[in-house]
Amino acid sequence: MNLLDLFSGAGGLTEGFRNNNYEFIYHIEMDTDACYTLKTREAFYYLKKKEKLHYYNLYLNSEITREELYRLLPTDELEKTQKFEINDESIFDIFRLIDSKIGTRKVDGIIGGPPCQAYSTIGRARNKDKKPTDSRIYLYEYYVKFLEKYQPSFFIFENVKGLLSFRDSKEELLFPKIINAFMNVGYNVEFKIINSAEFGVPQKRERLILVGIKKDKNVKESFFDLLEIQKETPPNLFQLFSDLPKIKNGMECNQYITSDINSYLKKYIRKQEDTPLTYHKARLNNENDLKIYKLVATEKRNGNNLHYTDLPLSLQTHNNKKSFLDRFKALDGNSVSHTIVAHISKDGHHYIHPDVSQNRSITVREAARIQTFSDDFYFESSRTSAFKQIGNAVPPVLAEKLSKTILKLFKEELD
Repeated sequence: MNLLDLFSGAGGLTEGFRNNNYEFIYHIEMDTDACYTLKTREAFYYLKKKEKLHYYNLYLNSEITREELYRLLPTDELEKTQKFEINDESIFDIFRLIDSKIGTRKVDGIIGGPPCQAYSTIGRARNKDKKPTDSRIYLYEYYVKFLEKYQPSFFIFENVKGLLSFRDSKEELLFPKIINAFMNVGYNVEFKIINSAEFGVPQKRERLILVGIKKDKNVKESFFDLLEIQKETPPNLFQLFSDLPKIKNGMECNQYITSDINSYLKKYIRKQEDTPLTYHKARLNNENDLKIYKLVATEKRNGNNLHYTDLPLSLQTHNNKKSFLDRFKALDGNSVSHTIVAHISKDGHHYIHPDVSQNRSITVREAARIQTFSDDFYFESSRTSAFKQIGNAVPPVLAEKLSKTILKLFKEELD
């Protein structure tokens, strides 16, 4: 099935569709680093297929440059990733590009979700004044234009659950307008709030999944009824991190401590045994923050969430003591994580490691594992950008289950 991948980001949703009889025509993404991440991932899959994955490992070990890595790929593979901001000026250029690539082929599916910052409940107060001019609110209209032009058999649209209650610049609920727009271009639509933790992701991450099926398709079952079959119990964080070296504030160690790993790590995380570990480097924090981390993580281990105003006065350096009182938050090693968000790119205060002895926030690799990116997945081009890409992504394990459910839904047609 031929797919268009819109608002791709680092490719979490993409990753889940790669190995299940899907072929990508293009990934459309505006962020430069995310585009590099997508291209590097194309390099991984191409070299793996050609049994030349040792070149990819050389890149991860900094023995060849990114340019040298990319030169190993045919131009067509690299050009699957296209850097565009989707807007009134670019959309027809994107259409022309797609038309020249697909020829007589059909676009079978469109996946992706527009940036969610405008709809997020957390950012509403901050974004209230710019709502009348915030073009992000209406990015879904471009998604509709892609559906209208290419008429795929299905689409998957992912976003934050805050979209359900969001009011547009006219102070009208936006979500019914989105549903009507999808229906008006020929789709039956189902939607549901999905908690990723119910589907094998070690993270409480609730997201709105909206699935559209072309009205003329012979599909008899509900997508979300079929998705229920894919439920899976995730590991806790101590199990998820069990093979990673213990490091402290500011340290880096990219050597696994064991090859004797649990079944979850074998299935989802360490799929390529010879791939080097990357990005297991802890942020450097000041002494005040480290004292807070230790107190917060210790209390979390005892089942308590320590608020900012509970800290000793000597450690309270922020003037604001009325809001964001959970600005320092530890993970529970015996459970799954709370939601990883893009703010982790600014600091790690909300993601303190559950092991008190390590006394630090989580690394990029640990955040990637919480989002179910495999260890062979490399994020370009810096630690800050990697954290941002991870926080904005769809967990690949959830995405894989969405992709398998689509195949089951269309089984009769595919047969």
